[in-house]
Parts: sequence; C-alpha cells; structure tokens
Amino acid sequence: MVSETLMKIVSPCWKPSVEGENSSRGGDASGRVDGLLWYKDSGRHINGEFSMAVIQANNLLEDRSQLESGPLSSFESGPIGTFVGIYDGHGGPEAAEFISDRLFNNMKSIICCGLLYIANAGDSRVVLGRFEKTHKEVKAIQLSSEHNASIESVREELHSLHPGDPQIVVLKHKVWRVKGVIQVSRSLGDAYLKKTEFNREPLLPKFRLPEPFHKPILKAEPAIVVQKLYPEDQFLIFASDGLWEYISNQEAVDIVHSCPRNGVARKLVKAALHGAAKKREMRYTDLKKIDRGRAPRAAHNIINKQKRNRAIRIIIMATWTLGSSIGVSQPSSCSDASVHCIPFSSRRLSFSSIIISPLKLQRQVSRRTARPVISVKMSAAEAFREVLPPALTSASEPPPIFDGTTRLYISYSCPYAQRVWITRNCKGLQTKIELVPINLQDRPSWYKEKVYPPNKVPALEHNNEVKGESLDLIRYIDSNFEGPSLFPEDQGRREFAEELMNYLNSFRGSVVSSFKGDRNEADVAFDYIESALSKYGDGPFFLGQFSLVDIAYAPFIERYQPFLLEVKTYDITAGRPKLAAWIEEMNKVEGYQQTKGDPREHVDNFKKRFLSPS
Repeated sequence: MVSETLMKIVSPCWKPSVEGENSSRGGDASGRVDGLLWYKDSGRHINGEFSMAVIQANNLLEDRSQLESGPLSSFESGPIGTFVGIYDGHGGPEAAEFISDRLFNNMKSIICCGLLYIANAGDSRVVLGRFEKTHKEVKAIQLSSEHNASIESVREELHSLHPGDPQIVVLKHKVWRVKGVIQVSRSLGDAYLKKTEFNREPLLPKFRLPEPFHKPILKAEPAIVVQKLYPEDQFLIFASDGLWEYISNQEAVDIVHSCPRNGVARKLVKAALHGAAKKREMRYTDLKKIDRGRAPRAAHNIINKQKRNRAIRIIIMATWTLGSSIGVSQPSSCSDASVHCIPFSSRRLSFSSIIISPLKLQRQVSRRTARPVISVKMSAAEAFREVLPPALTSASEPPPIFDGTTRLYISYSCPYAQRVWITRNCKGLQTKIELVPINLQDRPSWYKEKVYPPNKVPALEHNNEVKGESLDLIRYIDSNFEGPSLFPEDQGRREFAEELMNYLNSFRGSVVSSFKGDRNEADVAFDYIESALSKYGDGPFFLGQFSLVDIAYAPFIERYQPFLLEVKTYDITAGRPKLAAWIEEMNKVEGYQQTKGDPREHVDNFKKRFLSPS
C-alpha cells in the first residue's frame, strides 16, 4: 500500500490552488491505490478535467508536483488557465521542494503574448502528437533534446566547455557520466558540482571529487524551444526519462491518441511497467509485487484535460488538454524540475500564450546536512530550437496577409528557400520572422493570387510588400534585421564573396551535368571549392569566418554529397581536406542544423528528377 507520507505528497500534486472567483477546485484528495500505484482517473480544474497517477519506486519519494488553476498572472487582465508542475528530483527531495514552493509565483509576474515555449535542463523530454492528413495518423514529434552524457553531442559540449579536463566525462560501468558521478549535464540543484565549496563533507564520499574545480561543472540554464501550435497539433507529452526508457515517442503518442481520456495517465504508467518487466525478463504481475525502493523507476503522471484538443504531460507524466479551444503550454522541464503552464484561449483554434522571460532564483537551502544551494537561472535562448509547422496545401486557409507580421514562405525541400531559412535562423529571428511552409506538390492557389505572383519560394512578406529571389533575400535579411552581421566589412573579403556568389550558377551547372555524364565537370567544380576554402586561414569557412557565402552553398552541397556518393560512388571530400573540414563545421552551425533534410530523401528526389526516364 502507498504510505500516508506518499498520500500527503500526492495530494498537492493534483489539487488546484484557488485564486479569484473564476477558479475551481479539482476535488478532494480521494483516489485509488493498487500496490505502489496511486491514481485518480478523472477530476476537474477550471478548464475541464484531469487524470493523474503516481507510482512510487524509492523508499523516499524525491519528486514534487503541483497544479494551479485560476489566474496565471499578477495582472487583473492576465490569462486564466491551469499550471501543472512536475519536479523530478534526485538525491533527496529538497531541490524539488524548493522549486515547487517558488517557481510558479516567480513566473506569475512575467506572463505575456503568443507562443509555446519549452525550457529543458536535464533529461526530460517533450513530444508533440500531430495529426498528418496525408497518412491520417498522429505522428510523434520530439520537441526537446536531453542533456544526458550518453548523447555524443552532449559529451562534445562538455569537452568544449572544459577543454583542460580529460575526465569531464567518464565511461563508468558502461554508462557515460559527468565526472563519473551523474548522467545529466544540466540540472537545478546539484550545487556540489557547481561550487567547489559544496564538494566536501558532509557530502557522501561517492559524490565528492578528488580535485577542486574553478568553474561550474553542471549548468542550470535551460535549452529553449519556441513553437507555434497549429490545428493539426493534438496533444503534448511531457515526461522524465523514466517513461522514455521503456516507451518510444510514437508508442506514447499512440497510447494517448487511441485511449479514452479517463485514466489515460494510468495507462501510460502501465505501459512503462510492462516495458520494464519485459526488459528484466519478468512478468508484469511479478513486477507489481516488488517492494517500495526496488521498483524500476519513480513514475508520476498528471493528465490535464479539456474537451476536445489534448495536451499531455508525463513524469512518467502526461498533461492532456481537451477542448474546442487549444491553449498554449509553457513548460520548463528539468532534471530536478519540470514545469508547464496551460492558458486556454477562445473557442476557435486561436492561441494565447505564456512567455517565460529571464527568471532568476538565488536561494540557499539550510538543512541538518549541507544540502545543495538551489540556483536557478532561466536565460533567454540557449540552444534555441524551433519545431516546424506543417506545410500548407491547397486545402489550407491563407494567413492574414499584410497584417504587420513578417513571414518567410518556403518549401522544406527547396535548397533556394533553405538559404533564406538558414539566414533567418543564424540571425536569431525565429520569433521575428514567421515560417510559412508551402507544399509545392499541392500548393494553395491563394499563394500566387495574394502573396507572390511568380508562385515560387522563397518569398518574404515584410513592410507590406513581398520580395523574392534567394540571394537577394539573404542579403536583405542580413542588412535590414537585427542580429550578427553575416557579411564581412573587409573590402578584400567582400570582393571575394562576390566572386564566389557569381560562381554559384556555374558550380551547380557543372555538378548537375555530371549526374548523367562523367565526373570530370564535378571534379572541376569541387576543386574550385577546395581552392576557395584555402584562401583564408583564420577559419574553416569560405571567408575564414561563417558568412552568407557558406549559407549560399550549403543547401546544394548537402544534396550533392549523398547523391554522388550513392549513384556515382564519388566521395566529394576525397583528397579535399578543406571541403571535408567545411562540411564538418557547417554541420555544427545550429541555425543550419535546424534546416537540414534527410539525406535519403535528397537522394531519392534527385534520382526522380535527374535519372528517371523523361
């Protein structure tokens, strides 16, 4: 049976706070117990219903949760909605308690305008369920990325941040750990890995490092994802690593999509336990009999529902919002803490949202033993990543054209549009220039009639006019929008940049002509690129430092490389070390990473275009 202590922890997990006359209570603390599982399949909050389940794995439950329903702002005119917080603790409950006591109240003073923001620091994950009309199925789209040392890019980040420490990441018992101690590279709390004065007694010896350190080993800054919600977006799943250890993104989405809303949180818990039992080669019924402290993972599920559209949150947690209106979640999912808010807007699929602006919590927690200092610093957009909207088709309604919004019309498969997309990202303009993807195979008639008569992409809607041509647009964006300059001031480099821009058509023509003929023309083209990359020695890019020239070439080389390798057995980097280094460095450019297509799709598209019988 679940202990009385657990019930006291569970109760505030789901019972809404009441603030103002428009708030509503979520019911009493009654629920049902099934071994280590506590659940309440259905309850009420201000916008609808919720379902919750908690499964205890440790002797001491280290996690905390909260549900606040009512005004989500300190201002009278602010939004009314529901906030759900799940705080996934480790090494004791103090950090989770600290966050649950303070985070929501700090957020209430900074609520405003229009997008879904996800802030993640740790190894939690957010997955979107999006309905795809083409295949008539709900597809899982992962919105966040984990900060776990098992991921190669995380290890690379740690090595780059600590170049003088070869032991910053250690493979211990077949598991990568930061300093051989912890798997996550970002968290709230864990001050013993952030300030050397806390890495001493009475901290347990297994956590103490042998040498003092002079800069924080772990970070608390989250990675930020900004996402606009669309009518095709059905629900969100927020979960700690406990869920994803046993269930894939698509499996979780399929469960939520196919199950009735009543008790869906419990179904996700059960699916994870079935996965754990299978992994341990034991029966599910036997796994349920394991005593507290020996269960495979702690699992907390909250599912918050409102009538028809869903948003799910898991620790193992799900928040499911159903309704004729979709609100916008504002989650912050962390190793010690994971949070989201859900304000709901009008009856149609219109979106009001919450923005988390920089939030700082500096507080020392004093306990009998030296518990960690909780230092939370939510900064604006480290590792800013955008989740892509679905492409518009002939059945799609046009956006409100010339309403003052700057829009970039693209196709995800078009290399010319990709140039402008990369420029927008590298300038940090994701929230200033709205991305509007067009399905070129089923393009809407209004695009030609109302937006851009040439009926091509890319096109930029700005200042009540629409401009086209990719090379013109990348220069226009670089010159007319804020952000780092992507064109050199040095006159000599500017002249060389123009020479390289002028060579683009010849480069494409030479490479394409080699697709059906011999590779001599491709050799000439790529040898020119190798020579150009050798001109400046102060960086791996065409002009030494990253510039519009790299942006202009990248989409085409991205497509040519896998196609030539497969069809012609031609490695464009063989004997061209500068080109190989350029490709490697380009792949590290975050604004470019977000635009890259699937190499397999590139090859298939080129085969159809260039090798199919005419």
